[in-house]
Amino acid sequence: MTGRSHLLIGGFAVLCAMRWHVLSPEPLSVCTGLLGSLLPDIDTERSMLGSRVKILSRFLAKAFGHRGLTHSGLMLLVAAAVTNGLMGPESLRGPWGALLLGAATHIAADLPTGGCQVFAPLSRSRLSLWPYVRTGGIGEIMLLVPILCLLGWAGFSGNGPVPGHVPPSAHHSRLRGHVLKDISFSS
Repeated sequence: MTGRSHLLIGGFAVLCAMRWHVLSPEPLSVCTGLLGSLLPDIDTERSMLGSRVKILSRFLAKAFGHRGLTHSGLMLLVAAAVTNGLMGPESLRGPWGALLLGAATHIAADLPTGGCQVFAPLSRSRLSLWPYVRTGGIGEIMLLVPILCLLGWAGFSGNGPVPGHVPPSAHHSRLRGHVLKDISFSS
């Protein structure tokens, strides 16, 4: 997928996670989620992020190839476990969790556009999902629109399934001195 598509999917997923109270509603979390949605493509200098750090991109491309270690779901789980171990489980509800969620959406979105080495470094085999679509083509748009619609619907649907979810009657919450309104629509 193109960088813009990754940004849209990652941004929608982070906002949806905030709406369902999986992530805390912090502006920094939105920024790190967007960064995470671009981060796996740092292994190619043709990407939005890789073109800004070409030396690192060239090194990663030569060492691991495109869609290798940086697109590994296994490495993403290791990063989540290390973050949880070093900073505690609450850290995964903030900017670090948003970064990992953004990266996870990137990996998932690349599965129908050529696949990824999801189990790297244990396996170099690529996992690819049907339907196969070309990056930047009409197929990508046809895949992107339903994904964004599904995330949009999930973001505005009823009560969250997460234990400790704030009920709809609690429309205001305080966060560092600012009032945030919880958007809800009557069913």
